[in-house]
Amino acid sequence: MPGPDVITAETVEPGIVLVTMRNPPVNAFTVPFGDALRTITERLRRSDARAIVLASDQKHFCAGGDIHRFESLSTRAQALAFVTDVQALLDEVAAVPAPVIAAINGSALGGGLELALACDIRIAGRGASLGLPETRWGLLAGAGGTQRLARTVGAGAAKLMMYTADPIDATEALRIGLVDRLVDVDNPVDEALALARRIAGNRPAAVRHVKRCVDEGLDVPLDRGLRIERDYWADLIPGGEHLEGAAAFFERREPRYRDVEV
Repeated sequence: MPGPDVITAETVEPGIVLVTMRNPPVNAFTVPFGDALRTITERLRRSDARAIVLASDQKHFCAGGDIHRFESLSTRAQALAFVTDVQALLDEVAAVPAPVIAAINGSALGGGLELALACDIRIAGRGASLGLPETRWGLLAGAGGTQRLARTVGAGAAKLMMYTADPIDATEALRIGLVDRLVDVDNPVDEALALARRIAGNRPAAVRHVKRCVDEGLDVPLDRGLRIERDYWADLIPGGEHLEGAAAFFERREPRYRDVEV
């Protein structure tokens, strides 16, 4: 799956795609970076990937927006058009049907942390630093940061990070639930790929339906969430693919699933 040079995507193993950000020196959200991310994301939404790892080949995961881009904004209309576009881009990342794992090394700041928050799972290296420093620049996190951070770590911890603009280290990020795993290496891409293999071994349709159940049910009343769960559960029965899981269990072998429908 070729992509623009600043972001590439390759199938490293059957069903597993490694997306690599390579926009030196800090993977800043420049215009070419955003265009490349949109192109890659569109391809991933149509692909049969079972698990996706988003990583960096630089010293930092992503240091956020190119501040020079903000200097060109002077009217509310311009600002609204800009922030609508970046929100839509990260919404597209969040809507990729397969699970996306962010392998965070170095800094994930501003738009870089917002990108990680649009992923399903976050794994951090020991030297990672995460934050939303926009208030220090006279702004707020506008690419989903105020909403996704609060939903991930709770309102109090999210407000503390954004009010102060101070980054937190990987240990604190793990404590508050901002990252899901912490590894004792600088770049956790190998750990992320190992997790991707575990996910890829499960039924693709079931995994994708779990993502839908959680995402669609997160902000609705429980009774509505349970209806969502019932509908997606029932969708997995026709075709009999679920019988492979039972057969593999009784035969003490790994299941061999075929479907990749969304």
